Amino acid sequence: MKIKIKTIFVVVAILTTLQMLPLAISLLNADFKAMLLADIFGENPSADTVKFFGNFAMVVGTLVIGLIFLLIGSMSFKDEATLRRLSFLYSIVWGFFCIPDLISFITNDGMAAPLPVVIMGVVSFGLLLYGSKKGTA
Repeated sequence: MKIKIKTIFVVVAILTTLQMLPLAISLLNADFKAMLLADIFGENPSADTVKFFGNFAMVVGTLVIGLIFLLIGSMSFKDEATLRRLSFLYSIVWGFFCIPDLISFITNDGMAAPLPVVIMGVVSFGLLLYGSKKGTA
């Protein structure tokens, strides 16, 4: 069974949006931000930690929004070879995007994202890699 690469792009865009939802919510809701910070840094993180996390959330969030728009924009291509090449290139980006969380989860260093986020990252990487090898236009 072959899957259309454009369908893969839509699924990956949705999964990536879901992955980034906690960061986006933390920018809008101070209580949610405090909860995320408490999970990693304890109940009373320093002011510098809170500032750093806010900056991190903004940078990663805007970067991911840009990647999602690239995925959506790539769906305008019709040529299968071009779509496969783009899927391969995106798989590299998504692979490097999910590697830190995956390694943190495997080594149990306490800095890993929640398991559903890690799984969505690995699934996105796998779908993009699959699309580069066996996807159709």
